[in-house]
Amino acid sequence: MKSKLHKLVALITNNFGLKLLAVIVSLGLWFVVNNINDPLETARFNNIPVEILNEEQITNSGKVYEIIDNTGTVNVSVTGKRSVLRYITKENIRAVADMEELTFMNTVSIELSSTRNNSELEFKGNIDSVKLSIEDMKRIQMIINTSTSGEPAVGYIVGSVTPSQNIVRLSGPESVIDQIDHVEAVASIDGYATDINTNVELKLYDAQGNDVKSNSIKMNISTVNVAVTILATKEVPLDFVISDEPEPGYIANGKIESVPNTVLLAGRKTALDTVTKLTVSDPALSLEGKNDNVTSIVNIRKYLPTGTQFADGNFNGNISVEVGVEPLATRELAIPARNFAAGFGGHAKPDALDAVISEFDNRENAQLRVRVSGTQEAVDAIDEERVIGVVDMDRIYESLALEEWQAGHYEGEVLFDFKLAEDAKIQTDRTYTLTVVLKEHEDAEDEGSND
Repeated sequence: MKSKLHKLVALITNNFGLKLLAVIVSLGLWFVVNNINDPLETARFNNIPVEILNEEQITNSGKVYEIIDNTGTVNVSVTGKRSVLRYITKENIRAVADMEELTFMNTVSIELSSTRNNSELEFKGNIDSVKLSIEDMKRIQMIINTSTSGEPAVGYIVGSVTPSQNIVRLSGPESVIDQIDHVEAVASIDGYATDINTNVELKLYDAQGNDVKSNSIKMNISTVNVAVTILATKEVPLDFVISDEPEPGYIANGKIESVPNTVLLAGRKTALDTVTKLTVSDPALSLEGKNDNVTSIVNIRKYLPTGTQFADGNFNGNISVEVGVEPLATRELAIPARNFAAGFGGHAKPDALDAVISEFDNRENAQLRVRVSGTQEAVDAIDEERVIGVVDMDRIYESLALEEWQAGHYEGEVLFDFKLAEDAKIQTDRTYTLTVVLKEHEDAEDEGSND
């Protein structure tokens, strides 16, 4: 057995180079012979679209068709000589269905051909005919609903969305057209802080929001230009102006509560930069004849500054407002004399004159009793020791048409500063007056007598 194996190995390896060369030469001769003979070969071309001819045979009668069962494309096997087939590409293959050959089963046979060397080739498709669904044609017009997707930059909102046109005309098989519930054009605004003008594809949807897609649907437009306005936003407080007074014996206590108490406005940034608050002065907030809190619903839309709008499109502008009204509180104050003075402003008194309030002259622990009224909170907050009373000498000077101050007695109104917050509601029961005496310095009198 071993001797036979050795003989076989020796037979193969003996003159191995010559034997290998013989094999190569044989293969080369075979290749040359086959090329000389130009054998038949087959090439496969997939997804060749079927071209429809004479479709007016259907459309002229008010019908439309739709290719069904995926018969709109065909896979084609092409057989021919290698020398011919090597130059055939997918672009050369034609698949044609002529509507004049429509059968009673709504099928049309597919004719296969090539735009190059057609007579030298044979064709075979994976399907023989196109299957059609033929229906009455339906034409409709629909409104284009425009909207946006995504969110603009922080601090901005969508102002308006405007299409270049808002109607689209559709036609197609009745059963398909009847599925269409609405037409949408959705513009993406994600991250934008400036206005957008963009071309948007129209999409068709059924009542459940599913896409309606069909090659048989014809539209007069497939896209629409959409202009989107992007507006800046700003939150501002509400400021209420109450001009009238409640029933005698009652007072507005300055407490005004609203829901909401701020509002988010939208507009061009240049318009918003000038807005610091939204001022509301509405007849619904009238306190005339009232002796209790006034609560009302006020629509603040009419108080929007020019060029602004509410940032929340769902907000109709209605707010709830309560204005506080309470019984008028009174209190008698004993203000010490040291807290009163004559106030000289632009018309200063001469240095040679002293100013003395005659009501307090030569009286120890003199006081002026003043009756005040206002809100309970403001009245309770008054500290008698801190109340300041000033006789406005400039007003006296101007009312008397003086050219300069002379020694004498001058009666004037006292202006009180109760050292309360600016919005504190407080008033005196009447006008209080004091007499300011201007007299020469005593040392000046002494000098005159010495002379």
